[in-house]
Amino acid sequence: MQSTRFLKAAKKIAKRDSEVFDTLMQFEKTKKIRTKTRLNFTIDKTVASNFRRFCRDKGYNMSAKVEQAMKETLAQNK
Repeated sequence: MQSTRFLKAAKKIAKRDSEVFDTLMQFEKTKKIRTKTRLNFTIDKTVASNFRRFCRDKGYNMSAKVEQAMKETLAQNK
């Protein structure tokens, strides 16, 4: 009886918080918690090329610079 109740509660939590549950499942497999996600979107080729060159010349991580710009945009629009 108690295991049935536990299973129902676990399924409810997994459905409600699927991202957290998926992270825990991934941790079980890899013993690492990933807090990053992969995004897929399109950017003008010239802009992308210029940005890639800029980051390479300055020694910046492209993903970190994009993430920083996203955070700044969100902060400005609060």
